[in-house]
Amino acid sequence: MPDYNPDKEGHRDHKWIVHNATRNDITVKAANQDMPFNREGRFSVSDENVAAEIRQRYPRAVTVSRVSTYHPSDRGHKYFFAGIAMPWHKED
Repeated sequence: MPDYNPDKEGHRDHKWIVHNATRNDITVKAANQDMPFNREGRFSVSDENVAAEIRQRYPRAVTVSRVSTYHPSDRGHKYFFAGIAMPWHKED
């Protein structure tokens, strides 16, 4: 079942964070490959079907959370533009 998101970020790309919910050292097997956790106990998946398969196969062992990923054009510019102070901004 695909994730349903009624909010306004449906047009953005999404990733799914898979977090180890147990204290056991497990390896998730999905999409015919082993997906080990990093040292923080999580990894990310970009395919919705793989995330659904992990959620269905390991219901109590892992937590699957969807997060939105931003396109670089949505982030705005990374430069700070400065100019001379306008006369109405100058303090006396």
